[in-house]
Amino acid sequence: MVDRKKILLRTSWISVIGNAVLSLLKVVVGIISGSMAVLSDGLDTASDVVTSIVILYTSAIVSRPPNSKYVYGREKAENVASTILSFVIFFMGCQIVVTAAEQILSGKAKELPSLLAVWVTIVSIAGKLLLAWYQFHQGKRVGSSMLKANAINMRNDVVISAGVLVGLACTFLLNVPILDPVIAILIGLYIIWSAVGIFRDANVALMDGIDDTSVYNKIIEAAECVPGAFNPHRIRSRQIGNMYSIVLDIEADGGLSLTEAHQVAQDVEDSINSHIENIYDIVVHVEPKDGSHCAEKYGISKGELDS
Repeated sequence: MVDRKKILLRTSWISVIGNAVLSLLKVVVGIISGSMAVLSDGLDTASDVVTSIVILYTSAIVSRPPNSKYVYGREKAENVASTILSFVIFFMGCQIVVTAAEQILSGKAKELPSLLAVWVTIVSIAGKLLLAWYQFHQGKRVGSSMLKANAINMRNDVVISAGVLVGLACTFLLNVPILDPVIAILIGLYIIWSAVGIFRDANVALMDGIDDTSVYNKIIEAAECVPGAFNPHRIRSRQIGNMYSIVLDIEADGGLSLTEAHQVAQDVEDSINSHIENIYDIVVHVEPKDGSHCAEKYGISKGELDS
């Protein structure tokens, strides 16, 4: 069985250490070579260290057990952290666009790095690719939106560094310095777009929604295959971390004893557990079959899945 909390902590530490090494390398080389571009890239990577520390702290929060104040645990701290990361990434993209636009308007050509600066940029790209791949792989493995958001942030750093190299190549080969800030603006817009995507995904869970609505089909299928359980309805599901909290109503024969009705509900719960992975909790409410029910404001039924 995968130890999710242990993986979150280990992956976060690797991110902190990896980004710190790359940041220090680029800052030192940027100063030695006199390249403001590499120095700026190093400072940008330093912001990733701060981001990774936020993730590390969040991983520690998630690891805490439930208590009387947080009876559902603290798994949603991941989604809060993802939202914070989306703002960090968004403002970084805005800063790149503003800086590049100022260079174009001022008419100043971007400083070309020395050969040492070019090499350290290539090393940075390779290192960031490995870190991004590892973060995303582990995030997908344990269903962590936080790790996947950080992986997207690192992927954006790779795009930034690659764009710098492309811009420099165009500047040298075509002798058109303005291409460098133009490419930077395109990169900044791309980063802003990715930040909006992270914010949107994180807020699905924060607003008690789910990414994959096909889970409702699985719930209905699981309930309908239980003898004695009828008309699964008022189904509600939300995400707690990478797990589902599910509540639903079913109908049963009104002549059943309390023990028999409870067994039907237990069978429905067991069936849902066998159809769906990553279940946090299931609550099944039993109603008499063909009885009168109050109007249902929340939840969905079989005929409402495409609504």
